[in-house]
Amino acid sequence: MTYLEGNDGGRSREGDGDYVKLRWGTQDSQSEVALPSPPPRGAAKLWFWVKLVASFLCLGLLAFIVFQWVGPFFIEKVIIPITNWERNRFSPSELAVMLFGSIALFPTLLLPSSPSMWMAGMLFGYVLGFMLIISAAAVGVSLPFFIGSIFHRKIERVVRKVSKESFCFKICR
Repeated sequence: MTYLEGNDGGRSREGDGDYVKLRWGTQDSQSEVALPSPPPRGAAKLWFWVKLVASFLCLGLLAFIVFQWVGPFFIEKVIIPITNWERNRFSPSELAVMLFGSIALFPTLLLPSSPSMWMAGMLFGYVLGFMLIISAAAVGVSLPFFIGSIFHRKIERVVRKVSKESFCFKICR
């Protein structure tokens, strides 16, 4: 389809072609730029799905390779020696205190506590590890609340002060 700039500033439609003529200012009709027509919509969708399936197949193959070869090697060379060192170095009560503290404090400090939970389950078994994890997680989720309630007034003052100055807070109100 051809679009021509009219005298009145509007666009007029001319022809039934598959391209658009672009004109800049008052140039001749000889300097037209033909844009290639987009591929058919059905073919574009099919090509998108083919690429998506191929990407997922490659990612699945990579995950399989990591799971089969890299995972066992990492567990044998890194995780088992660390676990054995912790068992030999610390007593069970010291381990329990360390794991409880890490599970309770790490989320407050925005650090992941999942490795500590995994270690507690491996070192203390299913029942004792579960009890240790649940009690430490209860303390861990309560700490930010108590810290926030202690400093509630100060946080509120800072937010009021910043909200008067900050454009983002003005929009939110």
